[in-house]
Amino acid sequence: MMRSCLALLAVGALAGPAFADQSLAPCANALEQEAALETELPVYKLVTPDSRQYLEDAQRPAELARVRQLVSASCSSDPAARADAQAEARRLHQGRSPECAFERAKLADMEKPDSRNDRDDIARQRQRVASRCPEVPMAGVWLVAERQALQ
Repeated sequence: MMRSCLALLAVGALAGPAFADQSLAPCANALEQEAALETELPVYKLVTPDSRQYLEDAQRPAELARVRQLVSASCSSDPAARADAQAEARRLHQGRSPECAFERAKLADMEKPDSRNDRDDIARQRQRVASRCPEVPMAGVWLVAERQALQ
């Protein structure tokens, strides 16, 4: 019995503090998607690593309404639980941001075998990505397009 309890505690700890309560995940994701859709920038989903499916402007209000229904259905009315979900949504939004996409792409370019970047520069970029850009799920979600993509 004691081993079972310890095993469950270990699994919960591995899940990370934000998702230790699995009910937080759908709410946080819905809140993040609501924030992405509320921006005035184009949003897209990754179809393949090199292909994007953009949301048409005419479809955006219906998609935002659908996501708001998910927020209503999946988020708690408890203020503490809602605050935790909003904090996780901010973390998701940061990790999915165009700025983080840029920083990750820059790091990937720097780490290519034919790159002429100094090890210290690569180490600094790794640290920059690690400190500013949390690893978050990117598949099947709306991502905000980079500002340069608009030009």
